[in-house]
Amino acid sequence: MTSPPSADSSSRPGPPIIKALVAQALAALVVFGGGRMFASAIGINAPMAGLLAAQGMMAAIFGFLFRLPLWWLPIHLLLPPAVAVTLAWKLPAWVFPAAFVALLGVFWNSMRGGVPLYLSNLSTKTALARLLPEKGGFRFADLGCGLGGPVLTLSRVRPEGRFTGFETAPLLFAIAWLRQRFRGQGNGEIRRTDFWSVDLSDFDFVYCFLSPVPMPALYEKARREMRPGSLLISNSFEVPGHPADEIVSVEDRRQTKLHLWKMGEKEKGGEAD
Repeated sequence: MTSPPSADSSSRPGPPIIKALVAQALAALVVFGGGRMFASAIGINAPMAGLLAAQGMMAAIFGFLFRLPLWWLPIHLLLPPAVAVTLAWKLPAWVFPAAFVALLGVFWNSMRGGVPLYLSNLSTKTALARLLPEKGGFRFADLGCGLGGPVLTLSRVRPEGRFTGFETAPLLFAIAWLRQRFRGQGNGEIRRTDFWSVDLSDFDFVYCFLSPVPMPALYEKARREMRPGSLLISNSFEVPGHPADEIVSVEDRRQTKLHLWKMGEKEKGGEAD
């Protein structure tokens, strides 16, 4: 997924990956600069393991101040020690670009559009299946489908429908496509397509598990394009100023909530669509 083309670039936050790199750089400057000054003052060098742990904690603090999502916290904490360990093991040089490419293939959307990888659990898929009609002819879209779980599961339990997943992160798309190719049903497909370019009028049900960042723009896109009576379903994330027409509570450990908007109906406190 990329940022919505209609969003005002002046109001969007900077790319999360840039903020994360700046946080690590500032943390290294503070910790190692302070460590050198401390060593010069008292003649005792701090252990490298302690400095790296301190860098991770300082980077996490900077990340919080930069308003990075909380899932960056373990990355900040573990990155400096992980780099030190790999250097100590004297791994071949190709390991680092390979690891970078793999991470980029997974977290492509996190870096570009502020959407981390969230996976829909089995309880959520079961709840989604209950929302679908028993009769055939309906079409279901999963925007940012990740590993393709909902498409594979729902196409199996609802063979009368058509299910399409959209994913742009290269590695995630490849895995989802292969899963669909070798384990999926004929009524499901995975496309490597930016869903902002997809015409949502083709679908009766549009499901997403994204983040708060794209939801306002996605809601407006759905209102413009989706047919009256069709359903927009957001896992966990609301749309500010537009309360859902219905909220479905999922019986799982994280107490997932599915927010449902029926297109063409009156908004709460608003005009008819």
